[in-house]
Amino acid sequence: MASLGEAAKERITKALVATYFKQHGFIVKYNDESNPVVTITFSVQPEYQFAISSISGDSVFTTSECPGLHLDAAETFRRNDFEVCINAIQDWAERIREREQDSIIDQYGGMADTLPEGLSSVRPEEKDSG
Repeated sequence: MASLGEAAKERITKALVATYFKQHGFIVKYNDESNPVVTITFSVQPEYQFAISSISGDSVFTTSECPGLHLDAAETFRRNDFEVCINAIQDWAERIREREQDSIIDQYGGMADTLPEGLSSVRPEEKDSG
């Protein structure tokens, strides 16, 4: 595949801007020499990556997406159009958002249970009223 043109790179940027994390939540690397032609890494969790590779000239592509649709590990999907690859970026970013929210809930969700008894139910203005 020839290198991605500026228009294709701009569409990728727009797809990232449209995500919950915006484009600044990701590191994008373009490779003009070989596959993958673009790799997008979630900056907070570098194991979360989205890569587009060309497998048949300019018309058939694969995307490697971690987290995948069904697994936390990478899954590979065949795409018949570059635009479909770009559209898949938002679905991938949404899966990351869901996993990040679940992680925060798992990490901090039980925090109220560890507070001393009664502390979580008393507001400061109620303590003085007696």
